[in-house]
Amino acid sequence: MLESKVAVFTSPNTPITLITERTPPPSPTSLLIRVSHAGVCGSDLHRLTGDYPPPPAPISFGHEGVGTIAALGALITHDRAGAPLSPGDRIYWGPSTPCGAATCAACAASTPMKCPQLNWPVLAGRPNAAAYRTFATLSEKHFYYKIPEGTSAESVIAFGCAMPTALRAFARLGTLERGANVVVQGSGPVGLAMTVLAGLAGARAVVVIGDPEVRLQAAGRLGATHVLSVSGSTVEERRRRVMEITGGRGASVVVEAAGVPAAFPEGFELLGMNGRFLIVGLYSGKAVYPVDAVRINNFNLSIIGSVGIEPENYKRTVEIAEEHGKRLGFEELITHRFKLENVEEAIRAVVRPDAVKIVVMP
Repeated sequence: MLESKVAVFTSPNTPITLITERTPPPSPTSLLIRVSHAGVCGSDLHRLTGDYPPPPAPISFGHEGVGTIAALGALITHDRAGAPLSPGDRIYWGPSTPCGAATCAACAASTPMKCPQLNWPVLAGRPNAAAYRTFATLSEKHFYYKIPEGTSAESVIAFGCAMPTALRAFARLGTLERGANVVVQGSGPVGLAMTVLAGLAGARAVVVIGDPEVRLQAAGRLGATHVLSVSGSTVEERRRRVMEITGGRGASVVVEAAGVPAAFPEGFELLGMNGRFLIVGLYSGKAVYPVDAVRINNFNLSIIGSVGIEPENYKRTVEIAEEHGKRLGFEELITHRFKLENVEEAIRAVVRPDAVKIVVMP
C-alpha cells in the first residue's frame, strides 16, 4: 500500500488537518492517480467560512484535480471519451458520481449535481477522488479524461471547475449570436472562463466588470474588448460606459459571475431589448432584490440560472485547453502555488489582490 497525505475538513472555522492514510492498489474497476495539481475554488472558502452547512462527519475535499495514472484496474482501459489509458498518462477528473440514469429525476432533468448518488463531498478515512490528497482513487462511475500530449496540465487546471461551469451555463443560455454584446460581471475564474467562451462565440464586445487589476489584465488577454474596474467606477458610470460601447442598445447578454448580491440589480439594468441575464455566481447565502417585472415584459428579457456541471463539460475543457491554451496563455493564470501542507493558506488566498488562480501541488 502507498501512503497518502490527505487534507481533512471537519467544520467551519476549524483548522484543516493533514493526516496520512494507507492507499490500497486499485480494484479492477478503479484507477489510482498521483495528484499533481489541485485547483482552489472559491467554494472551498465558502466551506471554510460556514456558508455551507457543516458536514455530519469529517470529509475529504478539493474538486479540481489533474494527475498522473499510478495504477490502472484490470478492467479500465479507456477514459470516458474512449481514449486509451496507460500508467503514466495524465488525466483531468471530476470527483462526484451522478448516476446519469434515465430514471433519475435529477440526471434526466440535466441537473446532475442534484443526483442523490452524487457522493460529494466524500467522507474522510477511505480511498476517494478528492484532490486535496497525494493519491486519489477513481471508480468507473467518475468522469475522467486524458490530457493529450502537448497540452500542459497547468493549462487545464488553470480553469479548474470554472470552465465546466461556464460551458454548462452557456448551454443553458442557448445560441450566442455573432455580433452580440456581452457583459461579464466578475473577473474570477468563472468570469474569465465566460470571457473566453464569449470571445470564441464571436461576440462583438466582451465587457468585463471586476477587480483587482491583475484579473482585469488577464481578462484582456483572454478576449475582453473592454474592462471596467468596480473600485474605480460607480454603478451609473459603468451603465453609461456599457451604453456607449453598445451604441445605446444595452447588453445582449449579461453574465453574473461575481458571486456578489449587488451584481444582480446592476446587471439587470444593463440589459437591452431581448436581453438575457445568466446567473452563475449567486449559489450560496441570499440575494434578495426587488425586480421590475414590467421591464422584464416590455424588454422581452430572460433570466436564466445555472448551477452544476455535466460530465461532457470536462471533456470540452480539455479540448479548449488543447486548442486555445497556448495562444491565450492559460498557464499564466496560475499566480500562486502551495504545498498540500499549506492547503488552508491556499484556500484563504483566493481573496488576495494579486491572485488569479491558485493551485495546491500535493
